[in-house]
Amino acid sequence: MTTGDEPVEGSAATEQRLIGGRYRLTGRLGAGGMGTVWAGRDTLMDREVAVKQALTAAAGPLTARILREARAAARVEHPAVVTVHDVVVEDGHPWIVMERVHGEPLADRLDRTGALPEREAARIGTAVTEALAAAHARGVLHRDVKPGNVLLGNGGRVVLTDFGIAYIVGEESLTQAGEFVGSLAYTAPERMGGQRPGPASDMWSLGVLLYEMVEARSPFRRESMEATVGAVLTGKMPPFCRAAALAPLIKALLAADPAARPTAHAVVEALRAAAGSAEPARKSPVTRSRRRMRWAAALLSTAALAAVTLPQLDQFGDGSPSSPRASARPSPKNSPSASQTAAKGYENVSAPGFELEIPAGWRHHDMNADGQYRYTKGEYELVVVPGRDAVADYGKSLMTYQREYEPELQPFRDSTWATSTGLSAFEAGGHRGVRGQFTWEGRGEERFVLNRALDIDGRIHLLLAIGPEADRDTVTRFYDHAAKTYEPSN
Repeated sequence: MTTGDEPVEGSAATEQRLIGGRYRLTGRLGAGGMGTVWAGRDTLMDREVAVKQALTAAAGPLTARILREARAAARVEHPAVVTVHDVVVEDGHPWIVMERVHGEPLADRLDRTGALPEREAARIGTAVTEALAAAHARGVLHRDVKPGNVLLGNGGRVVLTDFGIAYIVGEESLTQAGEFVGSLAYTAPERMGGQRPGPASDMWSLGVLLYEMVEARSPFRRESMEATVGAVLTGKMPPFCRAAALAPLIKALLAADPAARPTAHAVVEALRAAAGSAEPARKSPVTRSRRRMRWAAALLSTAALAAVTLPQLDQFGDGSPSSPRASARPSPKNSPSASQTAAKGYENVSAPGFELEIPAGWRHHDMNADGQYRYTKGEYELVVVPGRDAVADYGKSLMTYQREYEPELQPFRDSTWATSTGLSAFEAGGHRGVRGQFTWEGRGEERFVLNRALDIDGRIHLLLAIGPEADRDTVTRFYDHAAKTYEPSN
């Protein structure tokens, strides 16, 4: 658990303790069978964190589970999966340092409000399914999908947490013969029968989660453990009372035969359809023509300033390394930069407002009418928009900008905006940002997009990576390198 509006009372001896020389504990958020979760602050990065403390003896089996949890969660890069920042060994015990997600567990929401509207259940289910699909693609089975492990964060974010009993393909099982780990009412029947779990087992648990969201009760939980096991094994559950659009999908997910259950991809498509009645996004108060005029004016102002203050620099703006003006580096051409040595297989590019490294040999496109710089090769594309829009024009909220106004994300609002499940805040180079990942169908194929927006001196710098959905790893690789090497410039 990595959330909570207010820390609960904790041990005075532990609160304010400094872990790993940088993580200060500020209050206890909660506890479970795997450990205690503390609110904390990273004193080096000056940001909130959640710190999970192992409740176990050093080198014991629970310690191994804690470390596996960190590896499993860190292995899955997805906005709907909690981010692991660090693992610290303090006094021989492991502590997992994670992002702090403010909000509440889905279990608390259901306790407070009862059944959810099907649209909302479909939205939450889409995020959980995409998180599971990302985990499965990395060889990780969650094995404990339930309302208590789904966090509903601020801004509509949905996060799957607690990989404490996850199984990583290729690693030795931590479960002893005859031992069972998990929550019975959410455990697929094949797992109870001793069969090796697979992605379909997580899909079954997802079906239970969806049922509970729309029906406000668990389909298989009974008064005794034996009765719960019997209900799961026989598939006996109460009839639907509220589910309509989601009922066929839930039935399919709860099929006794794992091979008969739909795949994560099919589930996402069905949930998108169920959530499709969402209101269309509002149109931006700033028209595209005004954006173009403002961007052109900004370019003219930058060029004029360069002409007045840097008359001795050549047209590429690459001053001597010893020159105090070299850091400005105004570059009117979208061309490789000679001032740095790029990583192997990459080349430096610079243009007014930014510089970064892209894969070598990609085609360079000049800035278009929308203020975009594009770099392409075949089906792959990087898009950079350095400061076209001002944060102040969107209520000073990058989240609002990405969710409702960013032109580069308009295809999602027009068709599959229900996939915007993972918008999350982050920090890079001292600048705050918002990022997400999406999939849409275009030109007869599914396109995968990674997108981020950074607030740099009040202007929004955008970076997008686009490629085939079937080749997420390649898209992620060149996006990560571009994001790591991106530098704003004057």
